[in-house]
Amino acid sequence: MFQKQKRHSELPPIRQTAEEFTVVDGESYLDEIFKSDMGISRSFSRFQLSHEEYEENYGRVIRGLLATGKHKFFVAVDKYGRYLGHVWVCLKIDTVDFVPSAYIYDIETLFPGIGIGSTLIERAEEWARKMGTMKISLRVDVNNPARKWYSEKGYSERAIIMEKLL
Repeated sequence: MFQKQKRHSELPPIRQTAEEFTVVDGESYLDEIFKSDMGISRSFSRFQLSHEEYEENYGRVIRGLLATGKHKFFVAVDKYGRYLGHVWVCLKIDTVDFVPSAYIYDIETLFPGIGIGSTLIERAEEWARKMGTMKISLRVDVNNPARKWYSEKGYSERAIIMEKLL
């Protein structure tokens, strides 16, 4: 499926190969998934934590999330197997409707606008449907431009998370 692995210096720039991506099971890419996610998540944080504090808290949250539910990771890769993006979906019983549900914890792409995100979310939905869930949901920040994209994919706003900084 992938071309024989070349030395990194022999590979074309990843941007040149990103449009010819494939989606694969992501379990062997967990280090890359969490490294990418931690960097992106940090950019959304409103609190000044040291790198060590942030990394420690990030790891604690990820371990807690992985401790419950059935998890699936899908990764988009180029023809050399290089990471281009991922989706992390978890199956649980919903806390409002009490039915089997899927929750997208994370979806990220290195190169927006070329179909990677659309393919990843479709794969997550397909897997969730196959697993017998009745709905799929995710959380998106109110100021995130991805809200429009999620709406275009058929997601609707159902609840509002309210918070107060202390």
